[in-house]
Amino acid sequence: MDNTERGLDVPHLPPEILQMIIKCLADTHDDKTLLRAALVNKEWLDPATDFLWRSPPPGALAALPRPRRQYYAAKITELYFRHIDEGKYHSQYKNLQFTRLTCIGLDQVRLRKNQKLFLSQYIQPRLESFSYWGGHPCEDALERLESDCPRLNDFHAIEPLELIFDAEKLNKFLRNRTSLMNVEFGRGWEYSLPKEVLAQLSELENLQRLDIVPFLKPLMVREVWSDPENKFKNLRILHIRLPSVSVGVLAACTPLVDTLFLEVKGSEQDVLQALEPMQHLRHLELEFHNYDGGVQLSVEGIKTLGKLPDLEILLIRPWTRTRAYYNNLKASWLGDDEFADMMSSLPKLKSLVFHVECSITLKSITSLGKTHPDMYCCDLHGVFLLDDWSVAPGPVLPNLRRLAMDAPDLQGRTRASSTPLPAKVDRIIDILLRQVPMIEQLGFHDFERNVLADQVLERFAVRIDGAFNEKEAAAFRPWSWLQKNGKKVSRTGADHANDMELFRRTAFGHIMDLMHE
Repeated sequence: MDNTERGLDVPHLPPEILQMIIKCLADTHDDKTLLRAALVNKEWLDPATDFLWRSPPPGALAALPRPRRQYYAAKITELYFRHIDEGKYHSQYKNLQFTRLTCIGLDQVRLRKNQKLFLSQYIQPRLESFSYWGGHPCEDALERLESDCPRLNDFHAIEPLELIFDAEKLNKFLRNRTSLMNVEFGRGWEYSLPKEVLAQLSELENLQRLDIVPFLKPLMVREVWSDPENKFKNLRILHIRLPSVSVGVLAACTPLVDTLFLEVKGSEQDVLQALEPMQHLRHLELEFHNYDGGVQLSVEGIKTLGKLPDLEILLIRPWTRTRAYYNNLKASWLGDDEFADMMSSLPKLKSLVFHVECSITLKSITSLGKTHPDMYCCDLHGVFLLDDWSVAPGPVLPNLRRLAMDAPDLQGRTRASSTPLPAKVDRIIDILLRQVPMIEQLGFHDFERNVLADQVLERFAVRIDGAFNEKEAAAFRPWSWLQKNGKKVSRTGADHANDMELFRRTAFGHIMDLMHE
C-alpha cells in the first residue's frame, strides 16, 4: 500500500529542492525536526539521515543490526572516539567502509595482549583530519595515510603511532604528504622527536599551524633552526614550549607568524625582547614555567611589546596545571603611569590578560576606557578597590564583555567590618553594572578563598539570570554554583542508533504504524 492509499499525499520534489529543505532544517541543529522530516517517506529518509549521521556517537553503529551498519557507515563524515572504553568498537567496524569520512579522532586505546588495532577502515581517500591520542601502536597507519589520503591536511599525534619509533618513516610521511597544513606532536613525543623531524617540519611548504607540546632542548633548537633562511615560509600559528635561551632562535625563523602560544622555562634570556623579530604578531600568549626563583619582567622587555604594532590579543601569566594561589611573575617597577605607557604603545589591543605582580591600581583599568574603548576582555592580577568607580560618572568601560581580577573590595568611609556583607556585595554589583554595562563574564581568581568574591559572583549570576556567554568557563562560576550543578548526561550511541532504526522502519512503509504507536 503506497502513501496515497494510506491518505498521505506527499508531492514529489526535485532532488535539489528536497536537499535545500533538509539543509535548512539541519542548519537549525534540531535533530527532532530532522527526525520528523525523515518520517515523511522513503524519499525524504535518505537526505535526512545524511545529516543526522554526519557525526554520530561511536557506539551508534554497534547498536544497530549488523546488516544495517554499512548503510549508515557510508553517511558518516566525522567520527570521534573520546573515551578509552570506546576502543572496543574498532574491531567491530573493521569490515565497514567509511567512504565519506573526512575527520577521525582516536582517543587512547587499551587492548588486551596480542589484540590488533584495526584502523584501515577509517583511512579513506576523502580523509582530511587524523587525530591519534595513543595507547596502542598502529604500525601501518603512517604508510596508509601517506599513500591513501591525498587530501590529508590535519595530522595530530599525541603519542607515536609505532611501538618502535622510526624517524625515517615519519620523515618520509612528512616529506611526501605535501597537503599537510596543520601538524601537532603531543606529550608522548617527549623522548621521541628527533632533530631530523624538526628540520623536515620547517621545510613543509603548506604548513600553516604547528603544535609541539614537549619542551625542546636548547642544543636541538640551535642545530636545527640556527639558519633562518627558507624556514617556515607559510607558518601563521605556532604553539611551542622552549627554554628561554632558545626563544630568539625561533623568533628569527618565524617572522610571519601572527598567532603565538609560547610556554617558557628558565629566565636566562629576556623572552619579550627576544620576540622583537615577530613583527606580524596579532595574538600572543606567553606562559612562564618558573616556580622557584620566579621571573622579573624588565622595562626593556615591556617596551618591546610596543614594537608589535598589530597586537590585538595579549596574555602573560605564570603557567600552572590548576589555579595557583601565588604569583611568581613580577614587574615591581610597573605602576599606573608605566602601565599607561605600555597600553598606549598597543593601540589595537582588544583583549588583555596580565597576571603579573605589579603596583597598578583601579586607575589603570579606568584609563583603558579612554585609550582602548573597544577592549572586550580585561583580566589583571591583584585586589582592586572600587571606591573611585562609586562616584565616577559612567560608564567607564562601555564595551567590555569580560572583567577578571583576584578579588574586588570597597573601603568606604568606615571600616569594612562595619558594613554588612550582603550590602557590600550588592553595592559592588551595582558599581560594576553601572561602569561596565555590557559585562557578560565576571571572574575573581580567589573566589575559593575570598568570601566576598564568591558572594559577589553568586549574586551577580542571579542579577543577570545566570547568563554566562561561555558555559565552559567554570572558573568564572561562583563556588556555590559549582557545588550545586552537576554535569549533564549526554546521549549514548544506543539512543542515537534507536532513533536511526526508527527511520529505517519508516523507509519500508511503516509510517502509519509508527504514527499510531
